[in-house]
Amino acid sequence: MTDRPSIRVALAQLNPTVGDVAGNRDLIAAAYEEALDAGADLVVTPELSLVGYPPRDLLHRGALLDACEDALSDLAALTADGPALVVGTPDRYEGPGRPLRNVAAVCADGEVTARGTKRLLPTYDVFDEDRYFEPGTDPTTVEVAGAVVGISVCEDAWNETILGSVRRYEADPLGDLASAGADLLVNVSASPFHVGKGRFRESLFADHARRNDRPVVFVDQVGANDELTFDGRSFVLGPDGGVWARSPEFESDVRVVDVPLDGSAPDGGERDRVAPAIEHEAELARRAVRVGIRDYVRKSGFEDVVVGMSGGVDSSVVTTLAAEALGPEHVLGVAMPARYTSDASTEDARRVAETLGIDFEVIPIEGPFTAFLDALGPVFDDRERGVTEENVQARVRGTTLMALSNEFGALVLTPDNKSEAAVGYCTLYGDMVGALAPIGDCLKERVYALADRLNTVPDPRFDGPPIPERVIERPPSAELREDQTDADDLPPYDVVDPVLRDYMEGGLDRDALVETGHDPAVVDRVLELLHRSEYKRWQEVPLLRVTPRAFGMGWRYPLAARYDAVRGE
Repeated sequence: MTDRPSIRVALAQLNPTVGDVAGNRDLIAAAYEEALDAGADLVVTPELSLVGYPPRDLLHRGALLDACEDALSDLAALTADGPALVVGTPDRYEGPGRPLRNVAAVCADGEVTARGTKRLLPTYDVFDEDRYFEPGTDPTTVEVAGAVVGISVCEDAWNETILGSVRRYEADPLGDLASAGADLLVNVSASPFHVGKGRFRESLFADHARRNDRPVVFVDQVGANDELTFDGRSFVLGPDGGVWARSPEFESDVRVVDVPLDGSAPDGGERDRVAPAIEHEAELARRAVRVGIRDYVRKSGFEDVVVGMSGGVDSSVVTTLAAEALGPEHVLGVAMPARYTSDASTEDARRVAETLGIDFEVIPIEGPFTAFLDALGPVFDDRERGVTEENVQARVRGTTLMALSNEFGALVLTPDNKSEAAVGYCTLYGDMVGALAPIGDCLKERVYALADRLNTVPDPRFDGPPIPERVIERPPSAELREDQTDADDLPPYDVVDPVLRDYMEGGLDRDALVETGHDPAVVDRVLELLHRSEYKRWQEVPLLRVTPRAFGMGWRYPLAARYDAVRGE
């Protein structure tokens, strides 16, 4: 190992926009200048920081790859008289195999001096990297300021038995770097967030640090791209697994850290080096959804959103999070009462809007609803009225919201939650319309936890706790028929949610669910509804991921299939 006592590393925790190569280059350049002024020896950026993660099929576009190569040359030129720089970028590969590699390019002395290729390519959950990239085969080490630095990319570190009883990969990229003489292990990453992921990540990398007796630097992306949010929470760990430095969660940050290489601990200043970790689950979800709304809207080129406000807890939570994310001046709340809407619902929606300071409109839909019923009446003849008429109301509301979206250039946020989406308790082209489902990965129990957190720690821009207690205490209802509550059509959410969580996140099948104590009748009903509603979820708007198992990118069940989840066949 080196005789050098330490190396000064800058953790450039950045928020790139997918496809905006020029903008991402400028983000990296600004972070580099900040690190240069702080006397860094090495500046580390996240995985694929030049193109943003996940770039998906943009990687098939030759013009994008050309732009990445040009931008990388621009960044390399900055290092002629400054610290070394690690940049995540796609790299053309001549083959055989796939035409690209996912690399961490090392820039020093004005040029690209090495390209550390990602060796382990994930194809599970939300990942599909084997579609694009050819894996690397060998460890990459470089000398920086007299120290040997081992370079790895994200999944290269996710091969430990801590992930389960069977290792996913045979290779051990970080161990190979240590065997190749690396004094410091560096991992550039774009590791998506879910509640609990940050704590788990630190535990995983602490195991690497202890096993290899090396300090570890981990730099993650922050912000949100499409369904995925990224918490950042970059860190430096000592050889004993202790946290030497940590970046804040859900914030861009350039953190410059003196990393000892001689086995000693860092000198003082821990409060400045180690940002506190957020452990409150509802607060983590709140920040993830808030960042997800902000980045989805802004990166899509919009400023404003519209939310249909029913006076219920779902729409109240979504509206509050939108106001936190974008500012109250960028949110329009809309109440759309009809014959079954209680006065309390409209009153509560107005109270939420007034507390948040957002614009609020009441657009009654009784007229168009009646017109639909009159037009359809002769066709429906004397059939008994039921769910069809209920759905007409929801679709009138959806049409109204989309009209406002078109007129004012604002994106519609749908308040659908995971519990409702799972069992199909939502209306296509009705409450499901919109551009984004912010709480689409939140079970009803988490929606209530968010409401409590938003009230307990309200945004100081608001006029007090935003969500009235009556909204939280009143039984959930779509108000599409007289005296309707959700419990008329579904088992109670506090019974449904544990079944969904154990089935989706825990992977338990029907018999295992019953063995753990769930009511067999409830299990059978929930699983039947879950798989029968797949066609709705294929048409659902994107959601923001906050759990290890979300609908959308991470849920790839067939649409036209005959699978009986109750019988397991």
